[in-house]
Amino acid sequence: MNKPLICRATGCLVAVLLALGFVGAFSAGAEPAIGNQPLVGSPSHLAVELGHPVYGVIETAELRGVLTRLSSVKPYTRAQVAEFLATIQANMDVFSPVERAEIRGIAAEFEDGARGDIGQALWKASNAKAAVGGHIEATGRFDAAGIADLATTGTGDVADLWHLNSLVQPYVKLYPEPWLSLWGTIGITYDKVNRDLYMPYSFTKEWDTSHNKVSTSPTTDGEEAYPTWSFDLRSDIAGATDSGAFRFRLSRFRRDWGVGSGSLALSGTARPFMGLEVQFRPSEIFAISHMVGSLGNWEKGGADRSTATDDNGNPTAVTEQKMFAIQRLELFPFEWLSLSASGSMIGAKRLELGYLSPMMFAVEYQVTQSDVDNMSLGGDIQVFLKRIGKVYASLYIDEMELSGFDEWFSKARNMFAYQGGVKLDLPWLPFASLTAQYTKIEPFVYTHPPTWNSDTRLRVNTNYTNDGENLGYHLKPNSDELLLKLDTRLAADWRADFQYSFIRHGDNPNYVTTNHLIYGDVDDYLDYGSGGVSDYYKDFLHDGIYDYNHIAKFKVYWRPAKAPEILGAKVPLEFGAGYGLSYTWWEDGTGGGAAVPEAEWKNVLELSCKVFL
Repeated sequence: MNKPLICRATGCLVAVLLALGFVGAFSAGAEPAIGNQPLVGSPSHLAVELGHPVYGVIETAELRGVLTRLSSVKPYTRAQVAEFLATIQANMDVFSPVERAEIRGIAAEFEDGARGDIGQALWKASNAKAAVGGHIEATGRFDAAGIADLATTGTGDVADLWHLNSLVQPYVKLYPEPWLSLWGTIGITYDKVNRDLYMPYSFTKEWDTSHNKVSTSPTTDGEEAYPTWSFDLRSDIAGATDSGAFRFRLSRFRRDWGVGSGSLALSGTARPFMGLEVQFRPSEIFAISHMVGSLGNWEKGGADRSTATDDNGNPTAVTEQKMFAIQRLELFPFEWLSLSASGSMIGAKRLELGYLSPMMFAVEYQVTQSDVDNMSLGGDIQVFLKRIGKVYASLYIDEMELSGFDEWFSKARNMFAYQGGVKLDLPWLPFASLTAQYTKIEPFVYTHPPTWNSDTRLRVNTNYTNDGENLGYHLKPNSDELLLKLDTRLAADWRADFQYSFIRHGDNPNYVTTNHLIYGDVDDYLDYGSGGVSDYYKDFLHDGIYDYNHIAKFKVYWRPAKAPEILGAKVPLEFGAGYGLSYTWWEDGTGGGAAVPEAEWKNVLELSCKVFL
């Protein structure tokens, strides 16, 4: 039998049994050994997931000037959100009657601190210091055009027409002290993976390891004709001082550190990773955030066990075991202006004390450590126009050659990304905003050659990824995007978003470092050998084979503020439906007449359901 599969199955069974035993023990009347008195109003410092509808309320309040000097480091904690909502409720005159009703409904979820957090948990202690529950969700994607062809002509394979991602996630929440909150889970996913049923450049994994099936070869990538199972691991241990001037967390979930719709440095589309994070906010004028995280790529785990060597006896495998550090300084000199500067690092996993310090500038510090890590700098600016909207711009510098400005867009050694946009408040629609944004990712941004380190046997892939996906913006190098997005509420408990994007991306097939061509993938880095760097020249739309993508998406969600009753029990839930349409074509921008793929359409229907217990 397969030993890894047995270990995973056994571990999963043990975790479920422990959770069930925990429920049974407390349901029988067990109470925590200490602190048995109820903590009325004790805060919850756990994170509010990025997709929660409260972020739309907070954003509207910020655009209208009700909330000012907000940090762009998210997710926020439940305690922070409760404070924001209290301020919003004290300024209800700037909101419409429909918006006021929704604010009151959402605020009820965040009232009463930890007691509000545990909500409809399957079991909760009478003193509100512990809870056990579960989260269940499923998302299905369907090839609308393929289903129509199958129904009318009988052609097509049913297995190619659908995708499923589902999750059962038991959890434990603990609040041992007013300053400390803990949340732990072990989720089991049941998935049938079909990457073709995602809009271009939108695929992201929602599972944390390889899939398993009943077979003599049980390990799979999930792209089977039937569902297979995997794991989803998330956690949050978080705390804060009474004033909120200092917050910390050790957690694993998705994060977003930026001002636009998708950050260049750490985006909400990035895969979850375990990170130790601290935030200092001693004044309303500035904030400091710092995080160190552990990265990897389970799809390339075989490299960690490789003993292959070259003719000189040097290991040839490249490991994905790496660490991540990011710092962000935010300044709020006026209520209408925010500025930020950030630095980030990707390097081999090791106990490097300089990267653990929030007060040490890592970009310069790494020069003292042999200059082998992948470093980057970034900056943002936001200007708020009260009750109109905001204008913002971001810059991410991966590597720069200090030459003339005229060479910034021609020499490939100048690796940077930039983003600019405007977000307008639309007061005639409830909680509505319109975003217009342009993003450009220059060639070789987020790439980096593998590096050696004295503590590692293997070379380390230090590109800007986790689990093979970008930590920054979701586009590949040598791309740009024009984005238009409308977020609004259709009615009470109903929200919707409409999105159109036009994406262009260039690449050259048959990657060879010494060819000195412009490539468009995070794994394809430029040649740093003698004289190699100067041989690369970029000419957007004319230096490779380009794909052009028109993408339109519409999604609608129903999440009732008052949980409906099912079989006599209140069950918080959310239903969603969406439709995506894309058209992609290719052109040889070099004019060399290279063969290109045929143009293609995608018509994808999406249905989703979430249950919060």
